[in-house]
Amino acid sequence: MNLFKNIIILLTLISFFSCAPTTIEKKKPIEKAPEKVEEKEKEIEKVETIKKPSKPEDKIIDFNNIDKIIVFLSDDEILTSLFYDVFIKEIDNFPDIKKIEFIYSIDEIQNSINNSLIIGPTNSKDLFDLPNKLGENTFTISLSNDFSVMNKYADNEIIFVFSSPYQHVEILGDYINSSNSLGVLYKQNEYGLKLFEYFKDTYPLKYIRSSPFGDSAVDLELSVKLMGDLNTYDNIIIFDDTFSYKDLVGYLATEDGTYPLERTFLIDNFLEQRKNLENYYKPINRTFLQNINLTNMDEPHREFFFRTSVKISLTIANQILKNNFLPSAIDYENFGRLPLENMMISYPVIFD
Repeated sequence: MNLFKNIIILLTLISFFSCAPTTIEKKKPIEKAPEKVEEKEKEIEKVETIKKPSKPEDKIIDFNNIDKIIVFLSDDEILTSLFYDVFIKEIDNFPDIKKIEFIYSIDEIQNSINNSLIIGPTNSKDLFDLPNKLGENTFTISLSNDFSVMNKYADNEIIFVFSSPYQHVEILGDYINSSNSLGVLYKQNEYGLKLFEYFKDTYPLKYIRSSPFGDSAVDLELSVKLMGDLNTYDNIIIFDDTFSYKDLVGYLATEDGTYPLERTFLIDNFLEQRKNLENYYKPINRTFLQNINLTNMDEPHREFFFRTSVKISLTIANQILKNNFLPSAIDYENFGRLPLENMMISYPVIFD
């Protein structure tokens, strides 16, 4: 009897629970942590404010308060010797130059330079580092001709007095004015690369195809082949401060023969003595001076130009100290009147 009751109770319970609704526990969705938007916005803002170094703005220079001259000769025995040779012979001709300090390394400059005229330095590395040492009221008369560092200086705080291949690039414009297509071959070194970049910036509207070249025969031949059909170029420009160009022009061949050397221009920074030019290479247009016959000169051209730049730098310094302003031009011996333009001495350079 009891067993029967237990069975009835069990069946009743099963029936009850089977009819009860199933309850499902609903889990709340996991809330994502809010992103730190503010921090990201700040990071983006920081990136946008980073700007490339720009050329310094013009400085306030009061030549009345310039009280000394610093001659910065760098660590170069040959140029230092040439400078002293000119300085000792010529200094008596510049009575307003009285107080001079000589330095030979950028490391000698411990404090900022103020109220000074600086003649030098003679190399591009020191010229590049010098602005970090300049304080107030300074003016630099550079004996380096590396115009590629010009963006480190304000336009009114420096003048380049050494004959510069960068000026030769600008003068070239008068000779290629009517040319539409230019081929450029540049020596694969610092000189060639810097001048090619300056050339592109100076003549952005000219069609230019270029190729660097080295020294080996294989490299020279490949460099010319990469230029394609040479007949398509009105002129070919060569930047080379070595003698590699002599081997290079031997590969300037076209279907009709050798590319006309009369339509070729070489900018060599007066490396090769003009009196020693071989007849085969004479048709190539290269730099000469309008008022001075370089073909009769025995002195190496670069030494001649450095001596000239020393005299010109002393002339400019003396006029600044005497008149308290930078002259717009100077009269110099056989060169005639030399304007000071675009941060450079405008030498009477021609291509011939």
